[in-house]
Amino acid sequence: NFANEHFIKIKYKRKKYKIINIASFLLYHKLKPQKESYQNEFLEIYILINDYIKLSYETNNLINLNINSINRITNEHNVLTIELEKKQIPKNKKLKIKEDFINLKLPEEFKLIETHKELYLHGMEQKNCVYTRRREIEDGLSAIYSLNYEGGVYTLEIFKRKNKFAIKEIKAKYNEFANKEVINFVEKSLKAV
Repeated sequence: NFANEHFIKIKYKRKKYKIINIASFLLYHKLKPQKESYQNEFLEIYILINDYIKLSYETNNLINLNINSINRITNEHNVLTIELEKKQIPKNKKLKIKEDFINLKLPEEFKLIETHKELYLHGMEQKNCVYTRRREIEDGLSAIYSLNYEGGVYTLEIFKRKNKFAIKEIKAKYNEFANKEVINFVEKSLKAV
């Protein structure tokens, strides 16, 4: 059953593969390379179309059969990938953070990350693997903060050593190193507590 002439929704698993094959055929027919010099793109386009259709199914979205360009299907594929990743986000369960870090009074630029979901999303936004630090957090060894400083967002891991708080790690997006000015700001803020 068609939702309208340009969209279909996959509803039944047993019919899933037939619908996927038909939708793949229709989209590939629209997007196939026209010139012989582009024939090596066949496999890439075919994989992109199949990924898009499978993502539509997994996210329970409509398959757009009115796509006429590689850029459009790539964009829709990327949107569905993000949607699928968000569905896999852990529940909004609180992290077991040691009281020392909860009671730490830092300037407003610092935000303590308190839930599994926040930690996961922060890692996605910053393109880093900060979510793997959840065990250290729950063991009371460190805490993760999101630092917004002069237009930049940083992932900051703080630990306590000899009753003093210190930087374990501070990184910008894509795990790039923070500049000296940011590090000095954090160190000064930690000394003031």
